[in-house]
Amino acid sequence: MSNDELDLARRVDAAQSILATAAADEARRLEQALAVCNRRFAASMARLDPASRASAVDAAGGTVIFAGAGSPVTQGLAMGLRGPVTAADLDLVEAQLCPDGSGARQLELCPFADATLPAELARRGYRVHEWQLVWTRRVPETALAPPPPELRIARVRPGEEELFLRVIMSGFLETEEVPEEVVAMMRPVAFAEQHELYLAWLGDEAIGGATLAWTDGVAFISGSGVRPAFRRRGSQGALIRARLDRARELGCDLACSNTLPGTSSRRNMERHGFSVAYPKLVMLRDGATRTS
Repeated sequence: MSNDELDLARRVDAAQSILATAAADEARRLEQALAVCNRRFAASMARLDPASRASAVDAAGGTVIFAGAGSPVTQGLAMGLRGPVTAADLDLVEAQLCPDGSGARQLELCPFADATLPAELARRGYRVHEWQLVWTRRVPETALAPPPPELRIARVRPGEEELFLRVIMSGFLETEEVPEEVVAMMRPVAFAEQHELYLAWLGDEAIGGATLAWTDGVAFISGSGVRPAFRRRGSQGALIRARLDRARELGCDLACSNTLPGTSSRRNMERHGFSVAYPKLVMLRDGATRTS
């Protein structure tokens, strides 16, 4: 193949690359905004418990959060969205995820990441741990429907943080018996900057809860859970609408949420005007020593 033919082939590949599309630009915006919100969680944990060693660093074009071994927040985010990732970059990521040098490493892999990232993850033995769907919609310009008459949606007041955490974790864990260590692990979300907490009330009973986090015009409609005994009363939808209305008040233009495929959360997203922007993977490397 001549030099001219090689040059033409490269130009065609570049033109067809998904990395140069508007969808890739939006994904970079979303993933980097999510990283900022998770960085605030780590900062909150560090304030509440300095011994936790919670911290965040920039590496591999993204952000790496350490919020304790075994925490779902301990992971790499927005990796490879700013260009190629090297083995040295991944060494920095893994050092932040496992400051003691051992344990599982976890990071999210977006389809718009540079191809060097999945190649290096494969070389190190990472495997697919979980699929996620990233949902988006424009923030509505007018108020949405209120909750059903029997329900009330309200911001969490000072002193209700523990109640909130137990309610949403009851929904996640499918039990009213929420272990104290789980509440402690998630407590920083209640005190993180630019995070708001909401409870759904049925009379005097808190039956569900949800989180709103925002930055740079992106509102994350996430962290919701309803106690198993109180489902199918419209609380999930009411919590979504309340947060979308609040996102408009905050000046956000784009709302985002992540779900697992095929869940009731997915159906709630569809009912409220969200559509799938892209899938992404949670990649995991089981407790192994670093490979460089």
